Amino acid sequence: MWRMDPLIQYAMTSDGVNIAYATIGTGPPLLVLPILPLSHLQVEWQMPGMREFLEALASHHTVIRYDARGLGLSDRDPGDRSLDAHTLDIDAVVGKLRLERLAIFGASYSGPLGIRYAARHPGKVTRLVLWCTHAYHGEVVERLPEMANQQRVAVNQLAGVDRDLFIRTYLHRAVGWTEGELANQFVEVANKSIDPESFFENLAGHAAFDAREDLPNVHVPTLILHRPAFVGSHLEVAKGLASRMPDARLVVVEGESVVPFIGNTARVLGAIESFLDEDIGGAARAAGAESGHGEGALRIILFTDVEAHSTMIQALGDDRGRDVLREHERVTRAALREFGGNEMKSMGDGFMASFTSAQQALRCAISLQQTFHAALPVHGQLVRIRVGLNAGEPIAEGDALFGESVNVAERIAGLAHGGEILASQVVRELVAGKGFKFVERPALDEGSGEAAARLYEVRWQE
Repeated sequence: MWRMDPLIQYAMTSDGVNIAYATIGTGPPLLVLPILPLSHLQVEWQMPGMREFLEALASHHTVIRYDARGLGLSDRDPGDRSLDAHTLDIDAVVGKLRLERLAIFGASYSGPLGIRYAARHPGKVTRLVLWCTHAYHGEVVERLPEMANQQRVAVNQLAGVDRDLFIRTYLHRAVGWTEGELANQFVEVANKSIDPESFFENLAGHAAFDAREDLPNVHVPTLILHRPAFVGSHLEVAKGLASRMPDARLVVVEGESVVPFIGNTARVLGAIESFLDEDIGGAARAAGAESGHGEGALRIILFTDVEAHSTMIQALGDDRGRDVLREHERVTRAALREFGGNEMKSMGDGFMASFTSAQQALRCAISLQQTFHAALPVHGQLVRIRVGLNAGEPIAEGDALFGESVNVAERIAGLAHGGEILASQVVRELVAGKGFKFVERPALDEGSGEAAARLYEVRWQE
């Protein structure tokens, strides 16, 4: 998307530290905090996966990144590296860009930094996203199982023997033992972020950040994303964050890596974007309702249908068959909430929903197929669904949508097999260049005598 490297600029903090920063994209500002203990704008931008993750966020937002004091392209010897001093880095970048309002994304050891800044700038921070993090790392250590803590101690002891081996082992453990090449790239980022001889001490300083006293003062909407299998955090710590912040919600995602673009990236991005878009979408819907412009607005229509529903009911009976359908309803409604879809109609064995974003509609469809693909059978029955998507300007009457765009979406779903997602050409064009994979399928004959509408299968398993 962005062919050239982002332009590196500098802002000076109130204590005289030069902070390197860069921006990409357009839209509401989103400050992505450094993924401490690493930070190097240029090297991170060249990493496969990292670049695409940032570009996806920048498709709807102005993404702002900076190198923390003591790291990367910022001044390497700032003197003060305390949590409060790190908030001065944010002040400098926000002031240089003259931002009045912004959302913040904080991961791992930058979580306490995001928490403190949001608590102390309630009129400036609009939303806070926290990924696999904590308010104080000591709470994580207290809850580690004995073996996991022994591993943590053994890794840290390597710092006194071989600094290079310590950095490699530490990052392979955090990124994932199976992610060899990517973990090696994080090692390169670490070595270019800071003198390897200082990495352990810098990490210890970040681990000492303590923002527990700030939690009750974080009144902005907060999304906490957590991977229970990640060795550097703990589910109970994530629950504790959610319980101590007045307007926080917790979303648990599968995977064991601290890296958000490893694993089910579409679900992670979908959860983040749905959360960040709530203010924008709510304002837009309110404006549309007040002005009477709800009709004629572009909608993405999604239909689902349980394959072989009647056969399943005959085989299981009404009561057990209904148990299967309840699981289908639970999963579908959870996905609609996560990706910002509006449930328009439930037909027992399927749903009709609408979205204002084609990307979110596709991410919802993919998440549904992935969830049902991985699910255990209910009464020995696996749920397989067909999904069809179309886009258009349907007629709105009350809470219902009507019109040809809706009818076409339903017919597209009927052409899919269980486990498939089919989309119209207009949906494919709306998400061009966004990383979704499509394969053309036989066209849909709408019986109008005109050229048949082109159809595309979404390759969600690739």
